[in-house]
Amino acid sequence: MPANLETVARTRSSIEDAAVRLFTKQGFHGTGMRQIATEAGVSLGNLYNYHKTKHELFAAICEAYEADYTSDRTPIAKALKSFASLDDLERLGEASRQTVRTYADYIRLIYVDVVELEGEHIRRLFKNMRARYEELLGDRLAQLALGDVDPIAAIMTATISYFYLFNIEYVFGVKRPFGTSDKDMIGSIATVLREGMRPR
Repeated sequence: MPANLETVARTRSSIEDAAVRLFTKQGFHGTGMRQIATEAGVSLGNLYNYHKTKHELFAAICEAYEADYTSDRTPIAKALKSFASLDDLERLGEASRQTVRTYADYIRLIYVDVVELEGEHIRRLFKNMRARYEELLGDRLAQLALGDVDPIAAIMTATISYFYLFNIEYVFGVKRPFGTSDKDMIGSIATVLREGMRPR
């Protein structure tokens, strides 16, 4: 990559990293473009060379996070690709824990988007959730014996349960909400879900 392209990429990254830090602490409306420029160590004019408006900057950050978050490289995607039975719920729980830890800033931005921008940038992520699960689970869906329960709905429910738990812990900062270790919390949820989802 030529030096000038490296400089552009580095400056863009500095701007977007600074914006994430400020948006997740002060919110969208509480953060100004001048603050972002100062935090990034660039002039306000230079910031506008990269993003014409604060809204455009926020949207670009959300799109970049979403592309990474929905890729096949995430822990949750890898767990879903190998999910074969209810015995894999603990692995799904651990993958959810790793994903929440890795994407804590993105999750904070989701809350900012919901509260301040009416979920404008986040709807697409959740609208396509079922299709992503179907793609990652593939042919194994037919092998999941869950009786009358829709397997996608069951696995989505399991993942959402784990995500909510680890949001409380890693995003909201409430340590050990179940009063026990992460491993034990994952196991408790797996037991509840596994027994609840078994065919009768």
